[in-house]
Amino acid sequence: MCSFKQRMALIVASCFVVTMSLGTLAIAKERTLRISAEAWYFKKYKLYDAAEKFQKDHPDVKIEYTKIGDFETAPLMLMWSRGRTNADLVIVAAPPDAAPFVAKDLVIDFEDLFTGDFSKDKWLGAFLDECVIKGKIYVLPTDSEVMSLTVRKDLLAEVGLVDKKGNIIPAKSLAELYDYARKLTTKDAAGKTTRYGLDVNWDIAYMPFTYLSGLQATRGNIFAPDGTTIDFASKEALDLLTWWHRGVKEGYFSSGSLVDHNSPRSGMKAGTNAMIWVDQGRWIECGQVLGPEKATVMPIPGSVENGTLVYSMSMMVPKVSPNIDLVKQFIKEQLWSKWFSQWTLVNYGKMTALKRNYAGMLEDPGWKTIFQLAENEKTVYTPKYKDYPKLVDIMTAEIQSMLTLYQTPEKTLENIQNQIKGLDLAPVE
Repeated sequence: MCSFKQRMALIVASCFVVTMSLGTLAIAKERTLRISAEAWYFKKYKLYDAAEKFQKDHPDVKIEYTKIGDFETAPLMLMWSRGRTNADLVIVAAPPDAAPFVAKDLVIDFEDLFTGDFSKDKWLGAFLDECVIKGKIYVLPTDSEVMSLTVRKDLLAEVGLVDKKGNIIPAKSLAELYDYARKLTTKDAAGKTTRYGLDVNWDIAYMPFTYLSGLQATRGNIFAPDGTTIDFASKEALDLLTWWHRGVKEGYFSSGSLVDHNSPRSGMKAGTNAMIWVDQGRWIECGQVLGPEKATVMPIPGSVENGTLVYSMSMMVPKVSPNIDLVKQFIKEQLWSKWFSQWTLVNYGKMTALKRNYAGMLEDPGWKTIFQLAENEKTVYTPKYKDYPKLVDIMTAEIQSMLTLYQTPEKTLENIQNQIKGLDLAPVE
């Protein structure tokens, strides 16, 4: 028979074993959700706050973030192809860049998320359509943007381009917008431009968006007669390039974006341009420096009738992730929430594709204009081609060559048409 001391020792040992077992069980139940995003995303979105809120509601979950380079998709492709991943959710690049991942069956689709409060009719259609690949939504839109013009309202007022109530008078055609740029341009006694009327973003990251938004607005269609490849042969295509070429040559359009991606935004903040052709997010960013009363948005001429171009970054989830259910829960509870979306709308102008998150914001004339452009049924997005990156390289190199006044618009379009003949431009979707 055991002594009293022996019995107590056994009880203590048993309690220790049970305690350790429960602790081990608790540790085993804790799950880590790993999220990777481009570095700038952490500044313009409240990701850390979203993690804190989610972890408070789900004490058994730990969220870890890592920062990756812009458009850094090649390492992901290699890793996921080998059945490994260091992230459960990746926020990177644009929906067209996801097409190769879908082709290799490396990412999940999100079709089951679009029910109830998130049904597809509750989204801005063009942003959601951009994410459809082979009939399903394999990426989710984030950092959604609408190509438009950000303008200095105070400078337009100085040259008589506002109505009696002080509202800007939108230019109705490229010819009229050119006249706006001419009136807004200032030059010194030697004829050197000191303030450009218009700064267009012709950087490689923006070139397809800028070109296609101009084409859609003026032509009402971005495609060649075959209905699938981008148009580089129409009268409107030549007119657009001729318009750009003339503006640079005559000193009314800045070509700063050829060497600096941020030239349009920086120039507006510094007062060296009066209008910029870019996405709507720059309107909010410039307004925070200049004063919100001095900056507003104006539709690209023709875009109210014919639509413009929208684009997004994308969220992807690899099939090899062990936390697919957690990712979907985090997206619905945090990334699609009103608080998360509206904070970045107000502070950086980055759009959400979910309509309900604009509640109370459409009284602002600027947001009303952008929302209407995004909702326009004619508004388009970048086509998804297997050789899309090569196409962008070709059109950027040729158009930038034209903008340095090295070649004519006619030669530019001819060169593009010749060089893209061997590309795979069959729609992936």
